[in-house]
Amino acid sequence: MNAHTLTVAMVLTAAPAVALGDTVDLQSKFVHGAGSGSGPMIGLDFQGLEGGSSAGRVTAGGRNYRAGHLEYMITTGSKAGTRFNTFCLEISQTVANGEAMFQMVELTQAPDPGPTYSNIVTDRINAVVANAFALGWIDRRLQADASQTNYLGRMGAIQAAIWDAMGATVDIDAPETSTFVRDAYNELLDASTFDDSRRLSGLMALTNDSRQDMLYVVPLPPASMAGAGLLALGLGARVIRRR
Repeated sequence: MNAHTLTVAMVLTAAPAVALGDTVDLQSKFVHGAGSGSGPMIGLDFQGLEGGSSAGRVTAGGRNYRAGHLEYMITTGSKAGTRFNTFCLEISQTVANGEAMFQMVELTQAPDPGPTYSNIVTDRINAVVANAFALGWIDRRLQADASQTNYLGRMGAIQAAIWDAMGATVDIDAPETSTFVRDAYNELLDASTFDDSRRLSGLMALTNDSRQDMLYVVPLPPASMAGAGLLALGLGARVIRRR
């Protein structure tokens, strides 16, 4: 991942949030997150990191990256030209401008190329975004309000926590890590509030073997939406995962 191009911030700046599910004929197995195998394809063009040079920095895997919400524009289907924001699922590949086709798959089929993540790892990733949703930092489709307190720090913290959940060595106390990201990271993963049993329904991956893979939430059918955005599974104790 290129330290100059990776940034993770989460709000739409030029267009309303859009569901990728609106642009493809999703099969029910993908809507419910229970399928396997090849998923629908969609064209995307990387637009940049929210906040640009003002986005926070995080030391992970021995390198320092900008971290926050990535913005993409849809280039295929009925929603071509609209944009959405997301977080990355890899730390070894770069993001790049120019259209590329991405495949929607289960989290356990990411990243591409593999090795793919185990159920334990994908549960950890899901718990991060679910707890960020519970705090009100993002909505159930991973979008965010740019006017919220410490917007860039919170988005950077979510990305840093996702990297940590993936197994990357995140050094949140490194001198090169932005203080405003560190503060939000500690708030997100506070042992007294972080609940590792939380899950966000419909969390999937968008993969490309030569581009940065990313998260996406498949919208649930309308009849299932009420109260289904955040799914608490089991009675897991509140814990903090810190390396």
